[in-house]
Amino acid sequence: MRFQLPTKNDALFRDQPDQFFMFVDRYTPTGQVQVWEGGNYGFVRNQRQTAQGTVYTKFHEGIDILPAERDEKGEPLDKVEVIADGVVGYVTSEPRTSNYGNYVVVLHQVGKAGVFYSLYAHLRSIAAVVGTPLTRGSLIGQLGYTGDGIDRRRAHVHLEIGLILSERFDDFYGAALNGRGNFHGTNLAGMNAAGFLKENHLNPLLMPDHFLQNQEIYYKVQVPNQGHELDLVARYPWLRKPGAADACWEIGFTGPGVPVSVAPGNKPVTSPTVSWVKPFPGSHSWNTRSLLGGSGNAAVLTREGVRFLKLVAGDF
Repeated sequence: MRFQLPTKNDALFRDQPDQFFMFVDRYTPTGQVQVWEGGNYGFVRNQRQTAQGTVYTKFHEGIDILPAERDEKGEPLDKVEVIADGVVGYVTSEPRTSNYGNYVVVLHQVGKAGVFYSLYAHLRSIAAVVGTPLTRGSLIGQLGYTGDGIDRRRAHVHLEIGLILSERFDDFYGAALNGRGNFHGTNLAGMNAAGFLKENHLNPLLMPDHFLQNQEIYYKVQVPNQGHELDLVARYPWLRKPGAADACWEIGFTGPGVPVSVAPGNKPVTSPTVSWVKPFPGSHSWNTRSLLGGSGNAAVLTREGVRFLKLVAGDF
């Protein structure tokens, strides 16, 4: 499987991030500035001054790619294409129902590594139909600025690549409240799309699972062993570390909460419990989407963190 960028904007591969990522407005004591960093992946928004220095506490799960072409009125002209072979899993043309606006989710079977998703948001129009197989470079739609908080000035395509946490999301969230099935944003764990696409461009043999296995673990959580492998491992077998099943499973997460390892553990637990965290002098909530509380080398799951672990572990 080969991957590509979703538009003609290839400044990412030319080390010109300011020409690739759509800026966000940042307000400083001296006035408003435009910073491209806010269009990248990670904790790149909501600047705060703390005793530990400047931190950014708002997580951006995808990357925002600015238009390569506009007409004389400033309307974006870019076509949005699928980044790899796949099947259209979800489409919505009801921009008021989500911050994503008009968006499309495509499912990619990556060898034996499992099904990864890619998501294309804020589209002006959609050319994809659910269930349709697509080849890399097939048309998804046209770049636009649908969704809350987006205007023509900041038109872009928001791209995500990542894991689907559960195949039973309606059971977890409530079908009557959902309406998106397994494609609700809570059930999609986006990884660093820019980092992956850049590395894959240099090494086309590098797949999303290889990329994720090399990401830094920020914290580990132990969950009870219910006598069987986690559903997450059944979908993504590369997560499973060697060893016989024992009293618990220990799941390793990146700071934003993307699972990157599952190992057997020998400590009996009755509920999700943080077993390790990367030491940090400030609040762990800043680096974990508020899934963890605490600081230093001590951390606990917040109420939202416990709920998130139930989804990941399939304990609902």
